[in-house]
Amino acid sequence: MTDSTPHPDPHPAGPTDPFTNAAVPDARSLRGLAHPLRLRILNLLQNRGPATGKAVCERLGISSASASYHLRQLLAYGFIEEAPELGSTKERWWRAPHRGFRLPEELDTEAPELSTTVRMAVASRWAEDLGTAVQMWSSQPEGWREAQVMSERRTRLTLDELAAMREEIRAVLDRYDRDATEEVPGGRVVTTHFAAFPSPDPDDEPPGDRA
Repeated sequence: MTDSTPHPDPHPAGPTDPFTNAAVPDARSLRGLAHPLRLRILNLLQNRGPATGKAVCERLGISSASASYHLRQLLAYGFIEEAPELGSTKERWWRAPHRGFRLPEELDTEAPELSTTVRMAVASRWAEDLGTAVQMWSSQPEGWREAQVMSERRTRLTLDELAAMREEIRAVLDRYDRDATEEVPGGRVVTTHFAAFPSPDPDDEPPGDRA
């Protein structure tokens, strides 16, 4: 779970805010997330609970050396911690004390290259998830097959309208937020990705803003 927009004072984090316990990196610790594999490991520990290095290797299909290195990096930057009560003299267990992470707005000016690298890693993981979902799309059970959605829209908004839309959509996502481990009759874990941004196509820029 990732959020990279600030939450202004009129919308304070509360018990229903899914990012209440999110990690909030600074310009230094952001380096700990600037690798696609580290994000996958962190996502695994946050969503699946504590795991050993061996379990991380098996789950993600990576080498022991790679898992060990990236686990140490996540530990060094404070995104995971050891769970000694679960370990033994032969195995170390790791857990993520936070749920998701939130990128403070100031990081886009303090560490623009790092924040871009992290967002690219997140986008890569989203693309991987969506690609897998598309492969399974037509084989989903009846009802679930029709309920899933892929949608892209183009519109023209003012800055205030884009900010308002972001908050409205966030409110909808928050309303349906539920711990994925909660037992719900007939429920399945559902992943939602949302992105909205000014078009990167230079032809879409207003004539007066074009270089």
